Order: sequence, then C-alpha cells, then structure tokens
Amino acid sequence: MAYFRWKGTINNIKRKGEVIADSKEDAIIKLKKQNINVLSIKQSAPPIELDFLNKVKPKDIMIMTKQLSIMLNAGIPIVSAFNILIEQIKHPKLKKIIRNIKENIESGSSFSNALREHKDIFSELYINMVESGEASGNLDVVLQRLVITMEKDLELKRKLKGASIYPTMVSIVAVGVIALILTFVIPTFSKMYADSGMQLPLLTRIVIAVSNFLRDYIIIILLILAIIIGAFVIAKKKSIKFRTYIDSLLLKLPLLGTLVLKTSIARFASILSMLTSGGVSILKAIDIGAKTSGNLIIENALDKVKESVKEGSNLSEPISKAGIFPDMVSQMISVGEETGKLEDMLVKVSQYYEEEVDNSVKNLTTMLEPIIIVFLGVIVGTLVIAMYLPVFKMGETIKGW
Repeated sequence: MAYFRWKGTINNIKRKGEVIADSKEDAIIKLKKQNINVLSIKQSAPPIELDFLNKVKPKDIMIMTKQLSIMLNAGIPIVSAFNILIEQIKHPKLKKIIRNIKENIESGSSFSNALREHKDIFSELYINMVESGEASGNLDVVLQRLVITMEKDLELKRKLKGASIYPTMVSIVAVGVIALILTFVIPTFSKMYADSGMQLPLLTRIVIAVSNFLRDYIIIILLILAIIIGAFVIAKKKSIKFRTYIDSLLLKLPLLGTLVLKTSIARFASILSMLTSGGVSILKAIDIGAKTSGNLIIENALDKVKESVKEGSNLSEPISKAGIFPDMVSQMISVGEETGKLEDMLVKVSQYYEEEVDNSVKNLTTMLEPIIIVFLGVIVGTLVIAMYLPVFKMGETIKGW
C-alpha cells in the first residue's frame, strides 16, 4: 500500500488530504467514490509517527466527536465527514485512525465495528453508544451526548488537577528547603560544634546524625525509592490482588475515599442513563459502567449488582445490599423504577453527585493547604531549633559565669 497526497474539490469547495491505496489509479478511484473531484495527486512518504510522543488524549477524541456530530447534524454523509476530519485533524496518530475507520466504512463495515479495531483509543462506552445511535438512526444526537459526557470527565479531571497544584508546589518547595538545610546548613553547624568540643543536646545530635546519614547514603536512598515506586506501579498494573488492596485502602481514607466514591457514583449514574436511553440493555450498561468506575472494589460491587439483575432483581435492591453505596442512591433509583422514570432519576443522581464532588474537592483543598503548611513548618522549625539549642545553651553558660 502506498501513501498519496491529493488536492481537489468537493461540491466546488477546495479540499486536500491523504489517501492510502495500492496505486495512483486506485487512489483516484477511491476519491471519486467519495465525490471528490481530483485536481492533483502524488505519492508521498508517510509521516513519521512516534507513538509514545503522539498519544491520543481524551480531549482529542472529544474534539473529533464534536466535529463529527456537527457535520452529521448538518446532513453531511458520514464518509464525507470523515474526509473533512482527516483534512482538519493535525494529530498524526488520530488522523491515521480516522482514515482507517473511514476506509472500513467504505468497505461495508458499520461505524461501531470500525471503532472496535481501535479499542485502545475508543472505550466500550463510546463504541456501544455509537452502535445504539446507528440502530436508532440518531447517531448525531448520540455523539452530542458523548461529547457532553467527555466534557464533564475532562472538567472533573481539570478540577482535581487544579486542586492538587498548590499543595504539590508547597510540598516540593518545602522538601527542597529541608533538603538544603540538611545537606548544607546543618553540616556547617555540625563542624562548628565539633570544633568547640561542647556537649550537644539530644535533639541536635539526632538532627546531625540524620543529616550525615542522608549525605553519605543519598544515592542509595534515591535508588531504593525509585525501586519501591517502580515496584508499586508494576504491582498495581499486574496484580489484581494488590490493586484490590490499594483500592480498598483508598476508599477508607478520610475525605479522599469519599471523593473517589462520589466520583464513581456520578460517572456510573451518568453512563447508565445515557446507555439505557440509547437502547443498550441494562445488563450491558451496568457492565460498562462498572468497568469505568476506576476502582476495583466499586467495580466488583457493581458486578454483583449485574448478577442480581440478571437473575431477575430490580436495580435498586442489589445496590442497597452492596454495602458501599449511600442509601440515597438506592432510594432515588427505587423511585425511578416505581414511577417508570429510571433514566431521569439516574440523571438526577449523577447531577447531585457531580455537585457533591465539586464541594468535596473544594473542602479537600481548603483542609490540605493549612495541614501541609503547618506540618512542614513544624519540621523546618524543629531543624532550626535543633541547630540553635547549643547556642542558647552556650549563652546560658556565659550568663552563669
């Protein structure tokens, strides 16, 4: 297969793009099938792609989905819409994926089946929503819903990231200051006190011992830390048992555990509402919602909910018995089931917990900032006091004379 760049017109509008074909003639035939009037075409070297530098981000998918939704809503055929996307998208890896999807659609595949070849990029939620949109004939509407969901996820990540910036920066600066004190300032005092031959207070001796230890073994300490962090990351990826333990511990942490649970509930309720309203079965919707929870404990609880529903139970009862979700969740779902408005009630559950997440993020930030500052202030203060205790002691001795 060869790579060709072309210039042409679609409905008298100038366009340009790329196409992969066996030959120049085959490329022209492909383009004509897409109602493209080819003005010029030439073979070109394919762009160099470094996957680790060209990772497709959720924001890239969201923007692409929004553009596709707008074009389909305007009545543009899906293949023509993909041609425009290929021309507009600058991300090399995403451009290649979109081109592959378009070619599969041209070969007779459905949009959802074409997406399944790229499960590393498009989630089960995305693929199933597209499939439901194709079945109902409302693909543009479904894509709009997906855009809203992705925008909410991106906004939540932005808030969480923003909330962590200040505490992280304060911690980094403070750790840097402490490291400077331990490695440069304290050794100066240590030498001065050693030359004087005076008896040092216990706190001063401890701090000097810590400083000497860090200076002598800093490389080994950093290597051990790197090994521990690397082992943690690998174990979390490879070991289900270890990940389950960490996720369980995370849920038990004050404030942070509540935030994780509320985030998962908001996402699950939103996904369940969107999928069921799109015609996806409740069992499939629960399964997809469980996989997107981001926490194995919550995922396992939702898997048990799915099994109960599969055996004939309603949704609210197993959620109530799961022992992990607040009573309000099962109560609101129960009301939705009784009134026949489950999807609407799930939307309300999602909205309520999205607001709760916002409040939790603000509260967590408000509490963390003073705690970090006080904690680090105590450490720095202790180091300073430890170094000046001998000076104070010396002053008292001089006064005694």
